[in-house]
Amino acid sequence: MVEPKLQGDFADIEKRYKEEVAVTTWRPKLMLIGLVIWGVVDAALVIFFLVTVTTYVVQGQFDEVKTIGSIGQNAGLAHTMAVARLAQPILTNDARVLTHDTTTYDMYAVVENPNTEWYATFNYNFTAGQIITPVKEGNLMPGENRYLTALNVKADARPVGSKLVVNDVVWHRIDHHLIADVTAFLAVRNDFQVTDEVYAPDVVLETDTVGRSTFTLKNVTAYSYFSPVFTVLLKRGGVIIGINEVTLSQFVTGEARAISVHWFGDIPNSGTVEVVPMINYFDETVYTKPPSDVSVDPRDLIKSRQ
Repeated sequence: MVEPKLQGDFADIEKRYKEEVAVTTWRPKLMLIGLVIWGVVDAALVIFFLVTVTTYVVQGQFDEVKTIGSIGQNAGLAHTMAVARLAQPILTNDARVLTHDTTTYDMYAVVENPNTEWYATFNYNFTAGQIITPVKEGNLMPGENRYLTALNVKADARPVGSKLVVNDVVWHRIDHHLIADVTAFLAVRNDFQVTDEVYAPDVVLETDTVGRSTFTLKNVTAYSYFSPVFTVLLKRGGVIIGINEVTLSQFVTGEARAISVHWFGDIPNSGTVEVVPMINYFDETVYTKPPSDVSVDPRDLIKSRQ
């Protein structure tokens, strides 16, 4: 049986009816689909946010640990460098005693400056039981060994337990902007030659028989010194058997000075001398005129630290 077709307004009414039925039927489904899509997108955004935050936190912790480690490493390196740049203490050897006679003795000790960037000025003396020698001034050039002495010490018996006491040490750091080569700076100022050495073990001095060393000391440097002090060692077989000091007045450049030193106590049959300058080459007052190769006060060439 064929259904009759609606004509005119009835056809339009039927069409709208079917459309409304379709909308009414699919609207819940479309809303559900929309909610599902919104939920998926929202979940994806939440997951993305969580992943981003987690990555930032974890990576940030690693970066922070690395940064802290780097800071600690740099601080340790800076501390190591700072310590390395500080002056190391003066090295001292045991004090020794040499006999003049039964009531007079000489004391000495070898000291060393282990620093190549610093020189030291200080006070020192010797002690042995109740014996306390007068305080003297001393200095040590960079990397140098020197002999500190107390001569003609009076005592009823040979001093026992003698000790060197070093106080009031002031370290002076070399400024390499002004002195590029410290070794060369010292070498041209510390050049003294010993020649014509003669040793005699049987020299009569008043009523005593003593040893005597005579030699010529030449100032080979280009500098003249006002009143330089030299330690004179008498050695036999490399062993120190006598020690003395000589102070020369106005020791000018190129001068050769004849020197005579007497030795007391146990007089050896033979011996050789070694002369050690005790000059502070950074002190302008040791020169009779300013050094020709330095246009400023040498004391301005260093930085001092107590």
